[in-house]
Amino acid sequence: MTAFLADVHGTAPDRVPTLAAGEGAYLYLLGDAVHPGVRLINGGRARTLAAVRTGRADLGVAVLDVLPPDVEAVPLASYPQVLVMPDDHPLTARPHLTLADLAGAALIVPPPAGPHRITLERALRAADVPWSLAVEAEGWPLMLHFVSLRIGLAVVNGCVPPPPGLTGREIIDLPAVPYYALHLPGRADDPLVTGLLAAVRASLRSAPCTSRSPSTSTPHPRPSGTSSRTSNAGPT
Repeated sequence: MTAFLADVHGTAPDRVPTLAAGEGAYLYLLGDAVHPGVRLINGGRARTLAAVRTGRADLGVAVLDVLPPDVEAVPLASYPQVLVMPDDHPLTARPHLTLADLAGAALIVPPPAGPHRITLERALRAADVPWSLAVEAEGWPLMLHFVSLRIGLAVVNGCVPPPPGLTGREIIDLPAVPYYALHLPGRADDPLVTGLLAAVRASLRSAPCTSRSPSTSTPHPRPSGTSSRTSNAGPT
């Protein structure tokens, strides 16, 4: 029983550190934090949270809109959302864009149930910006591939570097995308957690993308169940 509980709580001496994250985090953020000796779990936000909650993962990395009350969420970085387009597109002449600049654009977007698609559609609808669907694509690499083929334009996280031939411009009236490290309460001093967290932070410092400064980032998400009028919702 002692050995079983030690394994569940991540304190067994021979336990391999386990990291859970999605495709985008593995491709563009985690870098050298992914190496032999670290067990990896790949999945979206829901699967990452489930892995942390059940003890299958010592640390998770995910984008959060609402902070879960049963998991410790450590802010890592916040990135703007950018429109990616061919280098010769007329919008590349502008230093930054607004949602209004996307009027009439054919957009490459994720499937309807994804959080990025929901957030983008909600923002376009609120801004009364008409757009058309070019194609639905799962994952940043496929979306960028379709942009390269001139199928349409794509809105991606600012941590996704455009490949040669494509240009990205920040959309200043879209909210920033905040990434968090997730672990169970009470494990903040666990060597497996602290080791993974240190490696993730080092990888972020060496990443080719630039995090948005706190002064221009969107407000820190509130823990679930917190009123929107709460003044101490957390740092930006």
